[in-house]
Amino acid sequence: MIGVASGDPLLSLWLRRHLLSLLGIPHEEGAAAIDGHTGEEMPLHRILARIREQHLFSGKRVLWITRADQSHELDPSAILEKNRRSATTVILEAPEKSISAWSKIIPAFSLSPPSKPADREAWIRFLAEKYGLLLDKGALNPLMTTFEGALGPVDRLFADLSKDGKTRRITEVVLEEHGVTTHYKTVFELLRGLENGDRKFFREWERFLEGGQSPFGLLSLLHRQWKLYRIARSALEENQGSEKAEQMVASLGGVPSFVAGGIVRIAEKMSRESMRKGSDALWEADLLLKSGVASDLVMDRLAATLFTLGREHRGREEAVKGTTRKIFKKS
Repeated sequence: MIGVASGDPLLSLWLRRHLLSLLGIPHEEGAAAIDGHTGEEMPLHRILARIREQHLFSGKRVLWITRADQSHELDPSAILEKNRRSATTVILEAPEKSISAWSKIIPAFSLSPPSKPADREAWIRFLAEKYGLLLDKGALNPLMTTFEGALGPVDRLFADLSKDGKTRRITEVVLEEHGVTTHYKTVFELLRGLENGDRKFFREWERFLEGGQSPFGLLSLLHRQWKLYRIARSALEENQGSEKAEQMVASLGGVPSFVAGGIVRIAEKMSRESMRKGSDALWEADLLLKSGVASDLVMDRLAATLFTLGREHRGREEAVKGTTRKIFKKS
Protein backbone atom coordinates (compact mmCIF):
# COMPACT_ATOMS: atom_id res chain seq x y z
CA MET A 1 0.00 0.00 0.00
CA ILE A 2 1.32 3.44 -0.95
CA GLY A 3 0.20 7.04 -0.40
CA VAL A 4 0.95 9.41 -3.29
CA ALA A 5 0.74 13.21 -3.18
CA SER A 6 -1.03 14.50 -6.29
CA GLY A 7 1.15 16.34 -8.77
CA ASP A 8 2.69 16.15 -12.23
CA PRO A 9 0.63 13.81 -14.51
CA LEU A 10 3.84 12.63 -16.18
CA LEU A 11 5.24 11.33 -12.90
CA SER A 12 1.90 9.71 -12.09
CA LEU A 13 2.14 7.84 -15.41
CA TRP A 14 5.75 6.90 -14.65
CA LEU A 15 4.71 5.47 -11.24
CA ARG A 16 1.95 3.38 -12.85
CA ARG A 17 4.42 1.85 -15.28
CA HIS A 18 6.98 1.30 -12.53
CA LEU A 19 4.41 -0.49 -10.35
CA LEU A 20 3.42 -2.81 -13.18
CA SER A 21 7.08 -3.67 -13.66
CA LEU A 22 7.63 -4.33 -9.93
CA LEU A 23 4.52 -6.51 -9.73
CA GLY A 24 5.53 -8.48 -12.80
CA ILE A 25 2.41 -7.47 -14.71
CA PRO A 26 3.00 -7.15 -18.49
CA HIS A 27 2.58 -3.57 -19.71
CA GLU A 28 -0.11 -4.59 -22.21
CA GLU A 29 -2.21 -5.93 -19.32
CA GLY A 30 -1.88 -2.68 -17.35
CA ALA A 31 -5.29 -1.30 -18.35
CA ALA A 32 -7.00 -4.42 -16.94
CA ALA A 33 -4.73 -4.74 -13.91
CA ILE A 34 -5.16 -1.13 -12.68
CA ASP A 35 -8.57 -0.65 -11.12
CA GLY A 36 -9.11 3.12 -10.91
CA HIS A 37 -11.71 4.93 -8.79
CA THR A 38 -12.23 8.28 -7.08
CA GLY A 39 -12.46 8.74 -3.33
CA GLU A 40 -16.03 10.02 -3.61
CA GLU A 41 -17.22 6.68 -5.00
CA MET A 42 -15.06 4.51 -2.74
CA PRO A 43 -15.90 4.79 0.99
CA LEU A 44 -13.82 2.70 3.40
CA HIS A 45 -16.11 -0.38 3.38
CA ARG A 46 -16.02 -0.57 -0.43
CA ILE A 47 -12.21 -0.32 -0.48
CA LEU A 48 -11.93 -3.15 2.07
CA ALA A 49 -14.40 -5.27 0.11
CA ARG A 50 -12.52 -4.66 -3.16
CA ILE A 51 -9.23 -5.73 -1.55
CA ARG A 52 -10.77 -9.12 -0.63
CA GLU A 53 -12.08 -9.76 -4.15
CA GLN A 54 -10.23 -12.12 -6.49
CA HIS A 55 -9.21 -10.27 -9.65
CA LEU A 56 -10.62 -11.86 -12.82
CA PHE A 57 -7.81 -11.02 -15.23
CA SER A 58 -4.65 -11.38 -13.19
CA GLY A 59 -3.31 -12.73 -9.93
CA LYS A 60 -2.16 -9.22 -9.02
CA ARG A 61 -4.04 -5.97 -9.19
CA VAL A 62 -3.53 -2.26 -8.43
CA LEU A 63 -6.46 -0.48 -6.78
CA TRP A 64 -5.70 3.19 -7.57
CA ILE A 65 -7.91 5.75 -5.80
CA THR A 66 -7.57 9.39 -6.80
CA ARG A 67 -8.85 12.15 -4.50
CA ALA A 68 -8.62 9.55 -1.72
CA ASP A 69 -9.07 12.28 0.90
CA GLN A 70 -12.72 12.49 -0.23
CA SER A 71 -13.37 8.83 0.69
CA HIS A 72 -15.93 8.49 3.51
CA GLU A 73 -14.48 7.30 6.86
CA LEU A 74 -11.12 6.55 5.25
CA ASP A 75 -8.74 4.73 7.62
CA PRO A 76 -5.28 4.06 6.11
CA SER A 77 -4.33 1.73 8.99
CA ALA A 78 -7.40 -0.49 8.36
CA ILE A 79 -6.65 -0.59 4.63
CA LEU A 80 -3.00 -1.44 5.31
CA GLU A 81 -3.99 -4.33 7.60
CA LYS A 82 -6.23 -5.89 4.92
CA ASN A 83 -3.73 -5.10 2.16
CA ARG A 84 -0.96 -7.16 3.83
CA ARG A 85 -2.81 -10.42 3.10
CA SER A 86 -3.98 -9.54 -0.40
CA ALA A 87 -2.68 -9.71 -3.98
CA THR A 88 -4.02 -6.17 -4.41
CA THR A 89 -1.74 -3.13 -4.10
CA VAL A 90 -3.66 -0.06 -2.95
CA ILE A 91 -2.60 3.42 -4.07
CA LEU A 92 -4.17 6.38 -2.27
CA GLU A 93 -3.61 9.56 -4.28
CA ALA A 94 -4.49 12.77 -2.43
CA PRO A 95 -3.25 16.33 -1.77
CA GLU A 96 0.12 16.57 -0.04
CA LYS A 97 -1.44 17.71 3.26
CA SER A 98 -3.47 14.49 3.57
CA ILE A 99 -0.57 12.28 2.50
CA SER A 100 1.69 13.92 5.10
CA ALA A 101 -0.83 13.05 7.82
CA TRP A 102 -1.06 9.43 6.62
CA SER A 103 2.72 9.03 6.17
CA LYS A 104 3.12 7.94 9.80
CA ILE A 105 1.10 4.82 8.92
CA ILE A 106 1.82 4.06 5.26
CA PRO A 107 4.71 4.66 2.82
CA ALA A 108 4.21 8.06 1.16
CA PHE A 109 5.64 9.64 -1.98
CA SER A 110 5.16 12.96 -3.74
CA LEU A 111 4.50 13.41 -7.44
CA SER A 112 4.52 17.21 -7.12
CA PRO A 113 7.50 19.19 -8.45
CA PRO A 114 10.02 19.78 -5.63
CA SER A 115 9.43 23.07 -3.80
CA LYS A 116 13.13 24.00 -3.57
CA PRO A 117 14.65 25.51 -6.75
CA ALA A 118 17.82 23.44 -6.28
CA ASP A 119 15.77 20.22 -6.21
CA ARG A 120 13.81 21.24 -9.32
CA GLU A 121 17.10 21.96 -11.09
CA ALA A 122 18.35 18.49 -10.12
CA TRP A 123 15.19 16.95 -11.62
CA ILE A 124 15.66 18.89 -14.87
CA ARG A 125 19.30 17.72 -15.08
CA PHE A 126 18.14 14.14 -14.43
CA LEU A 127 15.61 14.38 -17.29
CA ALA A 128 18.32 15.72 -19.63
CA GLU A 129 20.62 12.81 -18.74
CA LYS A 130 17.76 10.37 -19.33
CA TYR A 131 17.69 11.46 -22.99
CA GLY A 132 21.47 11.69 -23.30
CA LEU A 133 21.44 15.49 -23.52
CA LEU A 134 24.01 17.92 -22.10
CA LEU A 135 22.44 20.89 -20.32
CA ASP A 136 24.22 24.25 -20.21
CA LYS A 137 23.98 26.12 -16.92
CA GLY A 138 22.37 29.07 -18.71
CA ALA A 139 19.54 26.83 -19.95
CA LEU A 140 18.17 26.16 -16.45
CA ASN A 141 16.57 29.56 -15.88
CA PRO A 142 14.52 29.55 -19.14
CA LEU A 143 13.26 26.03 -18.36
CA MET A 144 12.35 27.00 -14.78
CA THR A 145 10.54 30.22 -15.67
CA THR A 146 8.76 29.01 -18.81
CA PHE A 147 7.35 25.83 -17.28
CA GLU A 148 7.27 27.12 -13.65
CA GLY A 149 8.84 23.94 -12.31
CA ALA A 150 6.42 21.50 -14.01
CA LEU A 151 8.47 18.52 -15.17
CA GLY A 152 6.06 17.02 -17.72
CA PRO A 153 6.53 19.73 -20.40
CA VAL A 154 10.31 19.66 -19.83
CA ASP A 155 10.35 15.89 -20.36
CA ARG A 156 8.33 16.19 -23.59
CA LEU A 157 10.65 18.95 -24.87
CA PHE A 158 13.75 16.86 -24.15
CA ALA A 159 12.14 13.84 -25.83
CA ASP A 160 11.49 15.90 -28.99
CA LEU A 161 15.02 17.34 -28.98
CA SER A 162 16.57 13.89 -28.60
CA LYS A 163 14.58 12.54 -31.56
CA ASP A 164 15.94 15.02 -34.11
CA GLY A 165 19.41 13.51 -33.69
CA LYS A 166 21.08 16.90 -34.15
CA THR A 167 20.90 18.50 -30.71
CA ARG A 168 23.02 17.02 -27.93
CA ARG A 169 23.82 20.20 -25.99
CA ILE A 170 20.87 22.27 -24.72
CA THR A 171 21.75 25.98 -24.70
CA GLU A 172 19.73 29.17 -24.32
CA VAL A 173 19.87 29.59 -28.11
CA VAL A 174 18.46 26.09 -28.69
CA LEU A 175 15.67 26.71 -26.19
CA GLU A 176 14.79 30.08 -27.71
CA GLU A 177 14.41 28.38 -31.11
CA HIS A 178 11.72 26.23 -29.45
CA GLY A 179 9.97 29.18 -27.78
CA VAL A 180 11.49 28.65 -24.33
CA THR A 181 12.91 31.86 -22.86
CA THR A 182 13.52 33.39 -19.46
CA HIS A 183 10.48 35.36 -18.28
CA TYR A 184 10.31 38.30 -15.92
CA LYS A 185 8.89 37.09 -12.61
CA THR A 186 7.77 40.47 -11.24
CA VAL A 187 6.65 43.85 -12.56
CA PHE A 188 9.86 45.26 -11.08
CA GLU A 189 11.84 43.08 -13.48
CA LEU A 190 9.56 44.42 -16.22
CA LEU A 191 10.60 47.96 -15.23
CA ARG A 192 14.26 47.00 -15.33
CA GLY A 193 13.72 45.54 -18.80
CA LEU A 194 12.23 48.85 -19.90
CA GLU A 195 15.12 50.83 -18.38
CA ASN A 196 17.76 48.56 -19.91
CA GLY A 197 16.16 48.37 -23.35
CA ASP A 198 15.82 44.59 -23.12
CA ARG A 199 14.82 43.17 -26.52
CA LYS A 200 12.18 40.91 -24.94
CA PHE A 201 10.51 43.77 -23.05
CA PHE A 202 7.48 44.03 -25.37
CA ARG A 203 6.82 40.29 -25.29
CA GLU A 204 6.96 40.28 -21.48
CA TRP A 205 4.82 43.43 -21.24
CA GLU A 206 2.14 41.64 -23.28
CA ARG A 207 2.52 38.45 -21.22
CA PHE A 208 1.96 40.33 -17.94
CA LEU A 209 -1.18 42.03 -19.23
CA GLU A 210 -2.59 38.83 -20.77
CA GLY A 211 -1.80 37.04 -17.51
CA GLY A 212 -4.14 39.31 -15.54
CA GLN A 213 -1.91 42.24 -14.55
CA SER A 214 -4.20 45.26 -14.15
CA PRO A 215 -3.39 48.10 -16.61
CA PHE A 216 -4.22 50.58 -13.84
CA GLY A 217 -1.91 48.73 -11.43
CA LEU A 218 0.92 48.86 -13.96
CA LEU A 219 0.24 52.54 -14.61
CA SER A 220 0.33 53.28 -10.89
CA LEU A 221 3.73 51.63 -10.61
CA LEU A 222 5.05 53.59 -13.60
CA HIS A 223 3.70 56.88 -12.17
CA ARG A 224 5.60 56.13 -8.95
CA GLN A 225 8.75 55.33 -10.90
CA TRP A 226 8.55 58.61 -12.81
CA LYS A 227 8.03 60.50 -9.57
CA LEU A 228 11.29 59.01 -8.29
CA TYR A 229 13.05 60.00 -11.51
CA ARG A 230 11.82 63.59 -11.07
CA ILE A 231 13.07 63.72 -7.47
CA ALA A 232 16.47 62.46 -8.58
CA ARG A 233 16.59 64.83 -11.56
CA SER A 234 15.74 67.85 -9.42
CA ALA A 235 18.50 67.01 -6.96
CA LEU A 236 21.02 66.53 -9.78
CA GLU A 237 20.06 69.83 -11.45
CA GLU A 238 20.68 71.57 -8.13
CA ASN A 239 24.25 70.19 -8.30
CA GLN A 240 23.81 68.16 -5.12
CA GLY A 241 25.75 65.23 -6.58
CA SER A 242 24.80 61.58 -6.99
CA GLU A 243 25.21 60.68 -3.31
CA LYS A 244 22.90 63.49 -2.11
CA ALA A 245 20.43 62.67 -4.87
CA GLU A 246 20.32 59.04 -3.71
CA GLN A 247 19.66 60.13 -0.14
CA MET A 248 16.83 62.42 -1.30
CA VAL A 249 15.21 59.68 -3.43
CA ALA A 250 15.44 57.20 -0.53
CA SER A 251 13.99 59.72 1.93
CA LEU A 252 11.19 61.28 -0.16
CA GLY A 253 10.39 58.18 -2.19
CA GLY A 254 10.55 55.72 0.71
CA VAL A 255 12.75 53.21 -1.12
CA PRO A 256 15.92 51.33 -0.04
CA SER A 257 19.26 52.99 -0.82
CA PHE A 258 20.23 50.40 -3.46
CA VAL A 259 16.97 51.11 -5.32
CA ALA A 260 17.57 54.86 -5.00
CA GLY A 261 21.03 54.38 -6.53
CA GLY A 262 19.54 52.74 -9.62
CA ILE A 263 16.93 55.50 -9.93
CA VAL A 264 19.62 58.19 -9.85
CA ARG A 265 21.71 56.41 -12.48
CA ILE A 266 18.72 56.29 -14.84
CA ALA A 267 17.76 59.92 -14.10
CA GLU A 268 21.32 61.05 -14.91
CA LYS A 269 20.85 59.76 -18.47
CA MET A 270 17.40 61.31 -18.99
CA SER A 271 16.96 64.80 -20.38
CA ARG A 272 14.36 67.22 -19.03
CA GLU A 273 12.47 66.75 -22.33
CA SER A 274 12.43 62.94 -21.99
CA MET A 275 11.19 63.30 -18.43
CA ARG A 276 8.33 65.53 -19.59
CA LYS A 277 7.37 63.26 -22.51
CA GLY A 278 7.30 60.23 -20.21
CA SER A 279 5.02 61.99 -17.70
CA ASP A 280 2.71 63.18 -20.50
CA ALA A 281 2.47 59.64 -21.91
CA LEU A 282 1.52 58.24 -18.49
CA TRP A 283 -1.16 60.84 -17.86
CA GLU A 284 -2.54 60.36 -21.38
CA ALA A 285 -2.74 56.59 -20.90
CA ASP A 286 -4.53 57.08 -17.58
CA LEU A 287 -7.07 59.42 -19.18
CA LEU A 288 -7.68 57.11 -22.16
CA LEU A 289 -8.23 54.08 -19.94
CA LYS A 290 -10.72 55.98 -17.78
CA SER A 291 -12.46 57.17 -20.96
CA GLY A 292 -13.13 53.59 -22.02
CA VAL A 293 -10.56 53.24 -24.81
CA ALA A 294 -9.48 49.62 -25.37
CA SER A 295 -6.78 48.85 -22.80
CA ASP A 296 -4.62 46.81 -25.20
CA LEU A 297 -4.32 49.77 -27.58
CA VAL A 298 -3.58 52.20 -24.75
CA MET A 299 -0.95 50.01 -23.10
CA ASP A 300 0.76 49.11 -26.39
CA ARG A 301 1.05 52.80 -27.26
CA LEU A 302 2.41 53.58 -23.80
CA ALA A 303 5.00 50.77 -23.96
CA ALA A 304 6.23 51.96 -27.37
CA THR A 305 6.51 55.58 -26.18
CA LEU A 306 8.42 54.79 -22.99
CA PHE A 307 10.73 52.32 -24.74
CA THR A 308 11.52 54.93 -27.45
CA LEU A 309 12.36 57.53 -24.80
CA GLY A 310 14.69 55.05 -23.13
CA ARG A 311 16.34 54.30 -26.47
CA GLU A 312 16.94 58.03 -26.98
CA HIS A 313 18.89 58.46 -23.76
CA ARG A 314 20.73 55.17 -24.29
CA GLY A 315 21.64 56.40 -27.79
CA ARG A 316 23.08 59.62 -26.37
CA GLU A 317 25.08 57.61 -23.85
CA GLU A 318 26.52 55.38 -26.60
CA ALA A 319 27.33 58.46 -28.70
CA VAL A 320 29.29 59.95 -25.79
CA LYS A 321 31.16 56.66 -25.29
CA GLY A 322 31.93 56.50 -29.03
CA THR A 323 33.31 60.06 -29.03
CA THR A 324 35.46 59.28 -25.98
CA ARG A 325 36.87 56.19 -27.70
CA LYS A 326 37.78 58.26 -30.79
CA ILE A 327 39.58 60.87 -28.66
CA PHE A 328 41.65 58.18 -26.94
CA LYS A 329 42.50 56.58 -30.30
CA LYS A 330 43.76 59.93 -31.68
CA SER A 331 45.87 60.59 -28.61
